[in-house]
Amino acid sequence: MSNLIIGNTSQLSHYFPLDYVRVSSKEIDFDQIKKTKWEKIFLCFGESRKFIGNSSIYDEVNYSLTLSVIEKLYEYSNYFFVYSTCELWNKYSGQISLDIPFDFYNTSYIESKYKITKHILSSDNYSKVKILYPFNFNSIYRSKDFLFGKIFHSIINEVEIEIGDTYFYRDIIHPKFVVSESINTNEDKIIGSGRLVFIDDFISDLYKHYGLDSKILLKRQKNSFQEYIKREEYYLKSEEYKYSYNELLQDTILDINKIKK
Repeated sequence: MSNLIIGNTSQLSHYFPLDYVRVSSKEIDFDQIKKTKWEKIFLCFGESRKFIGNSSIYDEVNYSLTLSVIEKLYEYSNYFFVYSTCELWNKYSGQISLDIPFDFYNTSYIESKYKITKHILSSDNYSKVKILYPFNFNSIYRSKDFLFGKIFHSIINEVEIEIGDTYFYRDIIHPKFVVSESINTNEDKIIGSGRLVFIDDFISDLYKHYGLDSKILLKRQKNSFQEYIKREEYYLKSEEYKYSYNELLQDTILDINKIKK
């Protein structure tokens, strides 16, 4: 049976197998989609931009549109996969798992993800729908609204950029790993590495690989970027590292090489 990705311009879409069918979330031809019985439908679209004037857009896309697509196509697929976020546990410090309740510092984005997640989990009508909670992932398809979008732009073009705080730890992964974990499960799942990475070291290692000096190309304004939430150091509960630092580094380098060469 065929598999469908809704959200053909999303970061994740680029890392699924080439034989997966891809369609835009902005112009969904439901009549055409209903002609096929799908094995899995992955809802990869979402609104995650940090700087938008109308915060209701998060709710419109991440909740209303997502729910509408599920309900219109529910009988035409064996499984649906919705991408929520690990940020629903962002008040925790240490290991997180599906066994512990959500507890988070709220934003409009996180609230929209919580709303669709809670709606699905609280109903018996969505047994086919599986929720995936990925940790932070970045690729060359990440926009420059985000830290790593800026970093990749700087490395590829060898130009100076301004950034805020990078002196923190995160369970950070690559979209390639997120897709692999997504394909190989039929259950709700938190997708993470099971370890913390010091973000500043990771960024420095990327610059070093290309013979670039991050101290020269990165203009740091430590006091000009103030987040109103505390950065908790939380990560996937796992008996072993599911995704090593070297894998993260190499997958990111391979990604950058697609453009830099």
